[in-house]
Order: sequence, then structure tokens, then C-alpha cells
Amino acid sequence: MRKRVFTIMLTVLLTLTMVLPVTAEENKLYIIDQLGVVSGQLTELNQEASDLSDTYGVNVTLLLLKTTDGAGTPDISERIYQASFGESDGMMLVFSQDENEWFIYKTGTAAEVITEEDDNALWEAFASGEYYDDCVNAYLDKAQEQLTEKLGSGEATTTEAVTEEAVQETTTQAEVATEETAQVIPDNRLLPRLTDEADLLSDSEETDLLAKLDEISDRQKCDVVVATVNSLEGKTAMEYADDFYDYNGYGYGEERDGIILLISMEDRDWWMSTCGYGITAFTDAGQKYMSDKFIPMVSDGEYADAFTKYADLCDEFLTQAKTGEPYDKSNMPKESLNIIWLPIDLAVGLFAAFIVASLKKSKLKTVRRKAAAQDYVVDGSFRVTKNYDRFITKNVTTRTIHRDDDSGGSSTHTSSSGSSHGGSGGKF
Repeated sequence: MRKRVFTIMLTVLLTLTMVLPVTAEENKLYIIDQLGVVSGQLTELNQEASDLSDTYGVNVTLLLLKTTDGAGTPDISERIYQASFGESDGMMLVFSQDENEWFIYKTGTAAEVITEEDDNALWEAFASGEYYDDCVNAYLDKAQEQLTEKLGSGEATTTEAVTEEAVQETTTQAEVATEETAQVIPDNRLLPRLTDEADLLSDSEETDLLAKLDEISDRQKCDVVVATVNSLEGKTAMEYADDFYDYNGYGYGEERDGIILLISMEDRDWWMSTCGYGITAFTDAGQKYMSDKFIPMVSDGEYADAFTKYADLCDEFLTQAKTGEPYDKSNMPKESLNIIWLPIDLAVGLFAAFIVASLKKSKLKTVRRKAAAQDYVVDGSFRVTKNYDRFITKNVTTRTIHRDDDSGGSSTHTSSSGSSHGGSGGKF
């Protein structure tokens, strides 16, 4: 009942908004901002969406909600779009802040030419903005790019005007898309691979790090993620990291392969959570090795360097795992020796040997060389009169050789969503 009342109230509100006495050019609201997060550019953005819709004959709309109150974004998007635009061709991206959920409703021409892959690209464009104004602009730009590609010159097009051949070509292209391409961005990805809620990085550092994480993840086919937060919201670091990974759609392929580094500033907690192939590639011993390399940097406030080191180590460990022998207790990375230490070590060794030899030589003051070997023998100083062996006692020394029964690997646990995760963490 509550769900129905909420939907009816929202629909009535939007309907009343659209029948207000406004000019003919503004009689439709394409950008609906219930959150109140879009700044003074809302009028300009609405006009841009209107012009785009008129050019292609396909409504390009956006709805920002605080909550669907349990109705769900698919149901809300269909109801609101039809209340605003009826059965006309178009699409509506809906984002619910509280549920952290998005959905793209499509009808008519949009449903025929915009594929699921295009949906993901539209969301990725929206989610890439730093501010909501940027998000809306990026979404409109991506929609224009897609419609130009699908419909050609950009002149108004109705459902009837889309030729059967064009629809067939679009469908065929979607069907022959390789699995590798489809997995570049998971269907339900909600957040980028870098989420800096604690604001530990500058804008340029965020840009560089996100580019590195994306490049490594796409090349290795395994998500490498960094998230910083101000609070764990009452959860443990492990629980928060697992849930952040699960509920924000991270992970490559069916097994949702990946790793996430979570940093919480509230009590200075950190946690690495692994999933899918990430559990294999990042063993318990491997995670200990990695964290020893970058957590000291986090402790010193060198966040950009720490996260970059983490990303590079993830790349190295994933490459090693593909050889069939992941880094583990008996197979850890070999530390390279700087060549500058070779002459230094040699010089120190020679100097130490010279000192020891000189000290021993200085103690041999009474020794004199004899002319012949017999000169060293003293007459009558040694005579053997009796020779025998006598067993006195026996002394046996034993020691215990401890067997290392720990064969390494990764310990796992189950998250609140039922997914299997590995991981490790601590304080910094």
C-alpha cells in the first residue's frame, strides 16, 4: 500500500508540474531533480535535453530520486515516463540515492536501437562526473553520441521511420559482441573503480589513479578497486569492504573476479577483500607481503603513492598467478638487489679481511723460520711405550625438526550477500 501511495503522489506531482502555465518550449520537464542536487544549470540542462529530443525524435530524460520507497527503479521509471510523455519514443535514466540503484527505461525507437551495452555506457558516463551537473551533461553527451551512431544524421525519427534493416543490423551487432567486450564493465556496475569519499586525493591524483586501475582491471580481466570512506557505519572493516564490493556491482565475469582496498578514516582501519579469481591470485601470504609495502605509506599520509603501489602490486600478482603458481608462502617475489651495493659489499669484505689478517700477523713475534724440518724435533721428547683404546662414555645430541603443515593459500568467509571472499586487514 505504501509503495502504491508513494508512486501515485510522485506521478501527481510531476503531472501538476507539467501543466503549469509555461511557454511552449518549456512544457516538458526532461531533467527531474527530486534530490535538489543540480545547481542553477537545471534550466539550461533541461533545454539541452529538449533540443536533443526534438532533433532525434527520441525523448532523452533523467529522474533523480532520494528513494523509490520500495517500488524499485524499473517500476518508477515506467510510471513516471508514461505520466510525462505517454507512449512517445524515448528513454529515462532513473537513479535512487538511498537504494544506490539505477535503471534505464526505454520505449519505441529507443528500445529498438539502444542495447544493454549502451545502457551501461550511459550509466558509466553519468557516474563519471564529479558533480551532478557534470553527471547530467555527460549523460546527455553520451546519449547524443549513441543516437547519432544509431540513427544517422540526427533528423527527427519515429518508430515507423526506423528501417527493418537498421534494426536487424543493430541486433546482430549486439549478438556478436564478444564475451571479453561484454565483461569490460559488468552489467550492474554502480560505482567507478576509485571512490574517494574521504577526499584523500587531489583531483589530478584521482584522475591518474582511476586511469591506472581501469587499465590494469581491463587488461587483467580482474577488478582492482580502491575505496576510501569516513566511517564504517557500525560494521567491521571486513563486513564493510565485502558489502561495498558486492552491492556496488564490482567483479569480472560470472565469478566476479576482483580485489578491493578499503580505507576508513574514522578509526584508521584498512581491509583488502578478494573475490572469485582474486582469492586465488591474492593468497593470505601474498596479501601480507603487499600490505607491508603500501600500508606504511598510508600511515604517513602518502595516499597517492600508497594506492599506486597497491595497484602495481595487484598487477604483478595477477600476472604471476596466470603462470599457474600464485605468489604464496613458498613462492614470494624476489627482492632485487641494487647494483650499487655490489662494490660496497666487496670493499667492506676486503677491509674486514685485511684487519683480521693484520691482527693475527702482529701476534707472531717469537716465531723464527728453521733451515730444515729436523730442526723442529727435540731428541727424546716423545716415546710410545704402550698403546690401547678404552671406551669411556657416549654423548647423543638430538633436535626436533618441525614440519610446516601450513601449505599457504587463501582463507575465505561468506559475506552478507552470500558471496565467498578472502581478505585481510588491520589498523594504520
